[in-house]
Amino acid sequence: MALALGQHLEVEPEILVAGGDALARVDGFPLFIRALYPGDRASVRITELRKGFGRAEAVEIIRLSRDRRAEPCPVARECGGCDWTELRLDRQIHWKRRILLDSLRRIGKFDPASLPSPAVHVSPLRYRLRSRLQVRTDEDGAIGFYAARSNRVVPLPEECEVVGPGVIAHLDELRRAAEQIRPPAIEVLEGTREVVAHLGDGEPPATTVRAGDWELRLTPVSFFQVNRHLLGTLHRLVTDSARKCRRRELAWDLYGGVGFFALPLAEHFARVITVESSPESHRWAVRNVRSLEAIEPVRDEVGRFLERERAGADFILVDPPRAGLAPEVTERIAEGGAERICYLSCDPVTFSRDAHRLARRGWALASLDLIDLFPNTHHIETLASFVLAG
Repeated sequence: MALALGQHLEVEPEILVAGGDALARVDGFPLFIRALYPGDRASVRITELRKGFGRAEAVEIIRLSRDRRAEPCPVARECGGCDWTELRLDRQIHWKRRILLDSLRRIGKFDPASLPSPAVHVSPLRYRLRSRLQVRTDEDGAIGFYAARSNRVVPLPEECEVVGPGVIAHLDELRRAAEQIRPPAIEVLEGTREVVAHLGDGEPPATTVRAGDWELRLTPVSFFQVNRHLLGTLHRLVTDSARKCRRRELAWDLYGGVGFFALPLAEHFARVITVESSPESHRWAVRNVRSLEAIEPVRDEVGRFLERERAGADFILVDPPRAGLAPEVTERIAEGGAERICYLSCDPVTFSRDAHRLARRGWALASLDLIDLFPNTHHIETLASFVLAG
């Protein structure tokens, strides 16, 4: 079948893929469609055609998938704050697990039979510690998330299952602040005892967040793990991996943020060096770890730090941005003399690419944890441990 832009046709998606779209095939030609799920039958309109694939948007859902749930949010179909809200929570986990394993097979070139079975750690809803809320510039000054693939602001409803309960409780205050100042966005952080917001001008306010046995100070613009329910789980999984090292002289915490992982790692290693390039996050890391002489906070790009530190470490933790590791960083940590490498990733595609690079240098995947830090969205958090093969 010859396809054309604007053409309408009926499709039944087969699977969900990395990035969250559904994949349907028309005479073998792949179409990617947002807000559809396997089991749906829908009329769609083709919006983009390229060599080898196309994109379409749903016009009418003719038959609803049994994987759907009743819409919990009145703006679920237009808001870009989450894209899998209508998918049953158990099926969200099913597809995240499948996407992770498929990425490791296709991109990482791993034999599926050789992969460790991912342990899954689920999260309650209303989980976000930090949220960036956009402000509408018209008269009402409404706040919320952008619509999907748009800069149109969708007002945040009280039924939202993504932002934390403290933000919902302070919605009226945030709206009034937005009406008075009209900032482009509001950065909100739900601390252990208070909610603080930064409206763009002046020093961002700080608050305390409890993570497992630790309390950390940070601001709404500091890098920090998003899910308030699973902070202790992240600590436990990383330290479980670290405790398997025979040598515990030195650990590197790379892309270390405000010291979130450095604090528990210092209970197991004589020295911990935590490396962060952001001035804001490094400033709070210095404050958060100052009571522990074992931790050395370093403000630097990870690549430059690794060029200087030739001695290596016993344990290396990396928590890079979505783009993953630069090739030279992967090369350096692979040759850094560690017993174990622990990799926390928010993107299965770049993680699978980096896992392949480590495997080519003799590192084997020893464990996989799928940590559902972002329910109601397609985002997948993976924690993997690597050990030298043989």
